[in-house]
Amino acid sequence: MLGLAVVRHADTLQATGSRSGARPTRGYSVDLAERASTSTAFFEPEPGLNEEGKVVRVRGVFEPDDPKDMHPDIAEDFWEPYVNSPRMDSDHLSPDRLRSSDLNDLLQPDFMEQKRFGISPMQAIGAVFKDETVLSGMDELNKESWRAVAKYNNLPPPDDDHMELAMGMLPERAIQQTFMWTDDWGETKRWSAELLEAHARMLPEANFTATPGAVDWLTALNEYQVPCVVCSSVARAQVVTMLEKAGLSNMFQEIVAADDGCETQEQAYLLASLKLKRPPMKCVVFADEPKEVSIAHETTAKAIAVVSKHSGNGGLRRDFSHADLRVGGLDELRISQLKEVADREPEESWMVPELQPEPFWGPGD
Repeated sequence: MLGLAVVRHADTLQATGSRSGARPTRGYSVDLAERASTSTAFFEPEPGLNEEGKVVRVRGVFEPDDPKDMHPDIAEDFWEPYVNSPRMDSDHLSPDRLRSSDLNDLLQPDFMEQKRFGISPMQAIGAVFKDETVLSGMDELNKESWRAVAKYNNLPPPDDDHMELAMGMLPERAIQQTFMWTDDWGETKRWSAELLEAHARMLPEANFTATPGAVDWLTALNEYQVPCVVCSSVARAQVVTMLEKAGLSNMFQEIVAADDGCETQEQAYLLASLKLKRPPMKCVVFADEPKEVSIAHETTAKAIAVVSKHSGNGGLRRDFSHADLRVGGLDELRISQLKEVADREPEESWMVPELQPEPFWGPGD
C-alpha cells in the first residue's frame, strides 16, 4: 500500500508541474499551450500591447528590424532581361539605355518558348500600336489643347498644318521649332506644362471612339494570343481613360506612356518591345506617319502604315512607300498578312551603319 501511494503522488506532481511553474524533466510532457508561449523558433510570436495600449505584432526571431526590408522595392518585371544581363547597370534602368541590338539578343525565346511558338507561331509576334491608329478623337483634343495654351498666353494660334507637324513631337520642340513661339527655355517648359494641364482638363469631356476595324482587329489578335501594346505621349491614367471611352480597355496587355520617361519615339518602340518580351525584329509597328515608319525600321521592327483620313489630309501629302505594308484602315488587315510581314528579314537599308574610323593621310599623300 505504501508503494502504491508513492507512485500516485509522483503522477500527481508530474501532471500539475507545468501549471505550478516547475518545468518537467522530459520534453514530451510539455503541452502545446506552454510550447506556443515559450518557443520562438517554430511558432508565431504572440501579439502584445504598445505604450498606447494598442495591439501590435511582435517581431519574429528571423525577421529584419525594419518591416520595409521584408518587401524590398524591385524593378518592374519587364526589366528582368536587362537586370539579369551584364550589359546594363541594374541601378540605372531607363529607356535611353535601350539598344535594338541588345534587345534582339536578350529577348530571344528560350527552349520552352521555341516549342510554344512552333505550335502557335503568332504568339512570337509583338503588335505595337500608336494611339492614333486605334483611337479617334486624339487629333482634335491635341489641337484644342494647343489653342488653349496660345489663347491663355496671347500667342499666335497655330494653324492646322503646323499642329499636324507637331503631332508626335515633344511639346518643347514644337513650341520652339514648329510654332516659333519663343527661344527661352523657361517659357518653353512653362508652356509645355500648361499644355499637359489643358489636355488633362479637357480629357473628361472629350469623346473617343475606336477607329474603323480596330475592335475586330484587336479581338483577332487576342484570339491568336498576339501580345499588344499601345504607345502614347500622354500620362498612363489618361491613356486608360481614353481606352475605356473607346471600349478598348481590355484589348492591350501593355501601355507605354509619358510616365515611362521615353524622350523619343524610338525609345518608346524599344520599351514596347521590352514590355512585350519580344525582340524588336519580331515586332510590327502600326503607324500613321512616314517618320514613324522610318523610326520603326531603325529599331529593326517592321511597320504597317495605316493611311486613312486620320493621317493628315487623308494621307495625300504622306509618302509611305518605305512601309512593309500599306492599308487604308485596320479593317483591311488579315492575320496572314501580319505573319508574312513579321517573318520578313530586316533590309540592309534599315540597319544603322557602324561608324568606321576615317583613314589618316600622312603628309605628301
